[in-house]
Amino acid sequence: MKKSLLCAVVVLLVCLVAAMDQVRKTQNKLELATLNLKSYDERLSSVMNSNIAFRLTIDQLKHANDSVMVKLNEVRKELGIKDKRLQALQQISSSFSRVDTILLKDTVFKDPSLSIDTILGDKWYKAYVGLRYPSKVVISPEFKSEKYVAVSTKKETVNPPKKFFLFRLFQKKHLVLKIDVLEKNPYVKSEQSNYVEIVR
Repeated sequence: MKKSLLCAVVVLLVCLVAAMDQVRKTQNKLELATLNLKSYDERLSSVMNSNIAFRLTIDQLKHANDSVMVKLNEVRKELGIKDKRLQALQQISSSFSRVDTILLKDTVFKDPSLSIDTILGDKWYKAYVGLRYPSKVVISPEFKSEKYVAVSTKKETVNPPKKFFLFRLFQKKHLVLKIDVLEKNPYVKSEQSNYVEIVR
């Protein structure tokens, strides 16, 4: 009788621990879903200088239908980052423009009805050019930038690697945080970028 009661208590405890573990996993999934919902809400709101980070698993990233997530996954593949090494992905889209007006003292255009507007450029660069009688030229260039940042880890030897591969196997290694920045606009030249990881 005591053995069967003891077995029943042990089975009940095992079931209780398994149920508590399942509840904890479900709560974590609910928290992630709530956080991602807030991120989408923030992205769709009018606040442009504030973002809440999405938290996704690799499988969720691979199967996402959101256009930004699809592009981020494509960039991850393009950079050849392994799933287990990926830490974070980021996309930054921006554009900038300026209007310049040239007023000349002399009459340049003879026709008083002259009013020419044209746009030159492509997907990444557009230039609005306007010509007005008698001597006004308006130029308004606009550039679009699409930048992707991928953060991953890489194992490297602490000291310079030995020449013979067998010796390298026994060298002490540490994880290095690697930042890849990919600018899609062919007219933009990235000059310098610095990243600081805060260690707690």
